[in-house]
Amino acid sequence: MLLERLAKFLDGFAGCFSRRAQKDAARRYVKGLLSDAKRKNMEAMWGRITDAGDYQALQHFITHSTWSSDRVWESLREKPLDREGVLIVDDTGIPKSGRHSVGVQRQYSGTLGKVGNCQVVVSTVLRTKHSTWPLAMTLYLPQAWTEDEGRRDGAAIPAEVEFRKKWQIALEQIDRAQAAGFKIHCVATDAGYGDCGEFRDGLAERGLRYAVGVQSAVKVFDKPPRFLEPKQSGKGRPRTRATLAKNSPKPKTVRAIAKKLPADAWEKVTWRKGSKGNLEAEFVALHVTPSHRWHQGEQHPECWLLCERPLGSNEANKFYFSNLPANTPLKRLVDLAHTRWAVEQNYEQLKDELALDHFEGRSYPGFHHHLVLTALTFTFLALERRRSRAQQLPTLNELRRVVTEIVTIQLFAAGERTSRMVLDFIRDPPDF
Repeated sequence: MLLERLAKFLDGFAGCFSRRAQKDAARRYVKGLLSDAKRKNMEAMWGRITDAGDYQALQHFITHSTWSSDRVWESLREKPLDREGVLIVDDTGIPKSGRHSVGVQRQYSGTLGKVGNCQVVVSTVLRTKHSTWPLAMTLYLPQAWTEDEGRRDGAAIPAEVEFRKKWQIALEQIDRAQAAGFKIHCVATDAGYGDCGEFRDGLAERGLRYAVGVQSAVKVFDKPPRFLEPKQSGKGRPRTRATLAKNSPKPKTVRAIAKKLPADAWEKVTWRKGSKGNLEAEFVALHVTPSHRWHQGEQHPECWLLCERPLGSNEANKFYFSNLPANTPLKRLVDLAHTRWAVEQNYEQLKDELALDHFEGRSYPGFHHHLVLTALTFTFLALERRRSRAQQLPTLNELRRVVTEIVTIQLFAAGERTSRMVLDFIRDPPDF
């Protein structure tokens, strides 16, 4: 029975809650996320739960109760059936009209495609052959929020939470994924993170391979640079910075390098099937040396520069860095660079199906409580999807609708005949 499996799944998190009332509230909240409420704010969800209990108690559980969302994440990272794959780093914007919700301000959002009033959530997702598994989600707090004591107090931001850049949050999430025992074949992300040399260096220091987007204005050495070690004059402080030799190649933008590539260097590659046919473009991969902070004498190992242009175009419009081995085939580089599409689908499902962006509370703990319970519900559906006996796995959207039907039928079950129908439906759920 599906509802019995849901109950057993939730029992696996019992140790994350100190009291029976918290465990019951967690179960009610998850059932609310699975309900047919169109707008899944807390009041709407509460109205669609058969054993709703006290509304104020449910609200307190999310917004003020002291249970740790980090502890639930730790338990949640034990649930995925797959323990290895590509780790996707990304962030998503949650538009807001006011200015009091924690972390909200005018900032760039990929969801909006522009600067707008929103919250931004940094996340890591494990992409495997059959599934995507959310491993962490953290609210990005702009510096204005961490430095304003009035805002901190109003949003109940813990004292230990300080300002961190998005890439720093991402590296912390990656550390937690590694600590949980996941084998990460590669880290994939967009230029919002890939442009950052500190982020790429952080991945390399952790022994991780990466395939990350970069903007066209990023500069590299297209030929190995020559640095001169600092000469000591014997006076003053010893010099520590290497300098670029006068006869050394100078850094160039990746766009400028792509423009000079010969026509026969480009190769058509198909990376997957889309809803309208094969997704394909032309690519070139070459070795370059990143040049970030070269003025400070910093030197970096070579990496791949992958250039992409649409079929029939002479202008490259997408660029990627990768530290995969020098003998990596072009098709492999392309596949990994384009793995990131899975997280966009992931966000769409979390928002459209499970109300990731419907939370209306204003506190920092409440927002993170909502995030982890949304991810928990998503993981349950992913596990159910893998249980399907059908040759072709159902989509998460299809599965969520079946679960919603069960929850909704249970809500309206009033007579003996209807009750028998519900039990029959649950005991023998339809195959996909």
